[in-house]
Amino acid sequence: MPTIALYYPRMRFRSEEWLKLAMLTWDQVGRIRPRLTMDSDSDLVRQLRAETGFLFDLEPSEQDLDTVGELFAQIAELGGGELRGRFSVRAAIESAPAAPAATGLRARYPGLVWVYAGGIGPKMTRSLSFSLTRMELAVIAEEDGVTHVGLHPLFARIYLTALADAMAASALLSPVTDDLDSHSAVGTLDRLYELLLEKGARRPAIGDLDHAYIHLAVEAVLRPTNIADVPVRKLIDFRERYTGELAAFRKHVGSLSEELAALAAIENPIAAHAHLHSIYRSTTKPQLEELRRAMRAFGVESSTGMLGLKVDLASGTIIGGPVATAGQPVVAAAGLTLTVAPYVAGRIKARRVLREQSQVAYLLAVDQHLASRSLFKRR
Repeated sequence: MPTIALYYPRMRFRSEEWLKLAMLTWDQVGRIRPRLTMDSDSDLVRQLRAETGFLFDLEPSEQDLDTVGELFAQIAELGGGELRGRFSVRAAIESAPAAPAATGLRARYPGLVWVYAGGIGPKMTRSLSFSLTRMELAVIAEEDGVTHVGLHPLFARIYLTALADAMAASALLSPVTDDLDSHSAVGTLDRLYELLLEKGARRPAIGDLDHAYIHLAVEAVLRPTNIADVPVRKLIDFRERYTGELAAFRKHVGSLSEELAALAAIENPIAAHAHLHSIYRSTTKPQLEELRRAMRAFGVESSTGMLGLKVDLASGTIIGGPVATAGQPVVAAAGLTLTVAPYVAGRIKARRVLREQSQVAYLLAVDQHLASRSLFKRR
């Protein structure tokens, strides 16, 4: 499965909580952002860009733009009148609610969504923008010397989703979104005619079911912890340490392909995620609980720091057992080390092997290092 995501339909991440969860499920996340776009990133995004390679910006290629532009132009020729009836910019402006705080283009043309169409890294071809304008499906305007195309909100969402589908396919990325109002980008180009002209068009809620499942499983383990409170540096360190465990967990999710494939046709996002939760409770969660129990069976408590073993030198006992050299604390300590060290080392090795062999060890690591109450006490 692809391990690099393409965020859509916006440039700016709507939810920092979603972005933090994405750090625990994806190797990298790209977004469609022209290089000359004004910086409006949050502090979290700026920190991730400065300290990691997790986020990157991607501009549409000419081939991506041509692919999407030609399809939209063909559909516009076939159903121009019907498209105007559904996506007229005039109707969007007239029905837009008052927005006193709006400025610039948003104040001049309320109700429209603006797509960057500047000279470097545009999101729409000039020919398509002119064609849509002639059909009253777009408004071309400039702000601060940069050209933008204003579209009906639903039309803009379909266009940007189709663009994400084209870019993801050409760059081997998996399109992802934190917007429940946006349908799956996967296959949008193939369904474009139906999406634009047929009200009953099928719109699957989830495109990449594998990673939607990983995302859900991590979130389930973190609850009731609020991931928004987890320090970013903690997440960055965790990612670097547990890349191998995440790869193993992806294999586990791959083994659920038959169960997940059955959800591909579900269009309601709430129902789709309810089914994902059901699969988690019946498959992954029992394995995680079994791993927890097995790890506890090999557990070695620590109160003195000697290989993690609980030892009481004053009484000369080890987990309640007598020591042959009792009465001589120093000698006893040496005796304990010689007698117990192989035992402790064996249990530590058994724990390590158990974790390495488990495909759900990544979730256990999330639970132990990110969902613990002690994490927040240490901050």
